[in-house]
Amino acid sequence: MSKYVKVDGFNGAVTSILKDFSNDVLEQTNEAVKDVATEARDELKVEGEFQNRSGKYRKGWKVTFNELRYGLEATVHNKVYPLTHLLESGHAKWLWGRDTGETVQAFPHIEKVNEEAQRKLEEEIKRRLQ
Repeated sequence: MSKYVKVDGFNGAVTSILKDFSNDVLEQTNEAVKDVATEARDELKVEGEFQNRSGKYRKGWKVTFNELRYGLEATVHNKVYPLTHLLESGHAKWLWGRDTGETVQAFPHIEKVNEEAQRKLEEEIKRRLQ
């Protein structure tokens, strides 16, 4: 689509085109963030080697979106937040208030999903903006 602009209105026309472009980029980026964050949440609900648990930890994964001036920020978190660190990193085993010197096995599952989500987000934004 071609549009004729007088020299006096050139600045305004370029500004308008750039504003429309930036709005489109922002919209596509926000949609990609929403999609990847919900995929990461769903993946965390099934990820991990602790299959024989009650399911409260698995069901607790949520996504929180925060609208910022430059785009959308997504945080994937668990309602049982103290347990996430203990499962991811392992911890010392205590018995009746004393450290037994043993450690409880770690079940790393969050870092892998986080790295995959970052990679997917980058690819998804590139794909949507082509």
